[in-house]
Amino acid sequence: MPELPDVESFKTYFKKTSLNKVIIDVQCSCKDLIRNINFKDLKSKLVGRRFIDINRRGKFLICEIKNIPEKLILHFGMTGNLHYVKQNTKKDRFTRLVIKFENGYELRLFSIRKLAKIYLVEDPEEVKLIREMGPEPLTISEKDFFKILDRHQRKNIKAFLLDQRNIAGIGNVYSDEILFKAKIDPHKSIETIGLKQRKKLFKSMKMVLEEAIDCNMYFDSSWLIVHRNTDMKCPRNENHKLKREIIAGRSCYFCPICQANNSCINRYEDAS
Repeated sequence: MPELPDVESFKTYFKKTSLNKVIIDVQCSCKDLIRNINFKDLKSKLVGRRFIDINRRGKFLICEIKNIPEKLILHFGMTGNLHYVKQNTKKDRFTRLVIKFENGYELRLFSIRKLAKIYLVEDPEEVKLIREMGPEPLTISEKDFFKILDRHQRKNIKAFLLDQRNIAGIGNVYSDEILFKAKIDPHKSIETIGLKQRKKLFKSMKMVLEEAIDCNMYFDSSWLIVHRNTDMKCPRNENHKLKREIIAGRSCYFCPICQANNSCINRYEDAS
């Protein structure tokens, strides 16, 4: 599923390709993706107008439209992507939404499993998932992050990071990366994570997401993501074998040595 860094890259792509261009047509091959408005009304609202700005909230894109209060909101589901191409380019069978522009190009929303979502709302918080979403991990302070951790002491740390009501935008892949960089065992409950490890977790969260955006998801071998489903070697030590388990209902990759669950070490670290 596209996570925060992926959707941030979609935002940059949308901004470079699709702002301030007159929309001349809208097509949708899977109208079930449209959630709070029928396709006819969606098309009527968009044709003849322009997108003038775009923002991200968690895993959602929020597209502002000139001269109307409504905003087009896109969620990419498990396999969503955006393609900006010439209008005569052959369509992939997984193209679900097409927005045609006056300049001869079009923006296509691509979704293999039909799990993308399309909304048109005046207030993004009309979308329940946005309304209930936690703060953005790139802007939250360490103090506020610790407060949220304190409210979920008995929760598993992997499950905590995945829950969009706690922190917005982090999914399965980046939760593993964050825990790996912080050297935290994904089996741990929050109450067993000491202050020093909590500080590492906060720094790791910021660093992983910022660096993923900066490198545009072109990762070198120091990233866990490179070794998932491939050689299964630990990026810190190739003699360590990564392990895959189901944790919090999702596949989790971690190094059982680098991320060993040792409460004695945690107490020592807090005391040092």
